[in-house]
Amino acid sequence: MTDRTSSLDLASTPVVAVRPELDAMGALYEMYARDVHHLAVVADDGSVGLVSASDLLQGIAAWYPKTEVTVGSLCAVPGPVVEASDGIDVAARRMIDARTDAVLVMRSGCVCGVLTAVDLVRSIARSSAAPDGRVEREGEGS
Repeated sequence: MTDRTSSLDLASTPVVAVRPELDAMGALYEMYARDVHHLAVVADDGSVGLVSASDLLQGIAAWYPKTEVTVGSLCAVPGPVVEASDGIDVAARRMIDARTDAVLVMRSGCVCGVLTAVDLVRSIARSSAAPDGRVEREGEGS
């Protein structure tokens, strides 16, 4: 990992996006079927939000069995975003500020990736790995 690693370099692509009207159980199914933990939520007006599996499960638990809950009611709009060219330090700061574990990566106003805290940690681990694949521990190495 270099200091110039961009948010898009580490982001998951292609993005799995859903409509705000989709029910939360349907969104969980999409996550399971596509093996993702976050979904972009895109409305007709172009506004974009971000919802996690945890958000959906908490929303379902809070409303069950009273009513069906929609994805749009469980996500903040606008969602936390970074530009594709932003460094990962910017992405990490946005996650901290938004108290979330992911950000939407945007290019020219369109979602082009989802960057998660796991992506950042994986990148750090890879950058500190020794040439033989071992992860160096504090005090080891050069």
